[in-house]
Amino acid sequence: MATTSALLHPVRLRIVQTLVAHEEATTRRLHEQLHDIPIATLYRHMAHLVKHGLIEVADETQIRGTSEKTYRLAPGFANPSPDEIRSLSSDDLLTAFTVFTSTLISDFGSYLRTDGYDLEADYGGFTTADFWASAEEMEQLIATINTALLEVAGNAPSPQRRRRELATILIPRPEQQEDRS
Repeated sequence: MATTSALLHPVRLRIVQTLVAHEEATTRRLHEQLHDIPIATLYRHMAHLVKHGLIEVADETQIRGTSEKTYRLAPGFANPSPDEIRSLSSDDLLTAFTVFTSTLISDFGSYLRTDGYDLEADYGGFTTADFWASAEEMEQLIATINTALLEVAGNAPSPQRRRRELATILIPRPEQQEDRS
């Protein structure tokens, strides 16, 4: 089973980010994208990711007497379903979260490589907000967000519209005793 420690190496994290961006890739294609990584090093780290269940062989083609493998992220780590999340151990869940946040880092990096990016004008950004809410208040908040998102999710592309990505991360904070002094 996958472990978070399998991602705690910059080369392996870059491999996963590249596979997230391209969905599937051969080692040759990965090396074209990650040209600063020696091919032997790339193979070694890919084998480590396969061994730990983070990536898998999607296809294998015979080319001039040799086998060329196409790799992809193992199912369940990019966007795990609620059932998959319930079945994950703490370590597996942290791995899935690491892949998820790696995807966001990759997407944000792609945006920053565009000419003339402007976070304010493009309505981009990132922030955190701490708040107190009961289970009922959380249900209402999530319903409100989902309703607003559904209003724009069905929009067709047009010259006035830009494709956007909304990522949500909701982290319950540890229970704390209120300061009663």
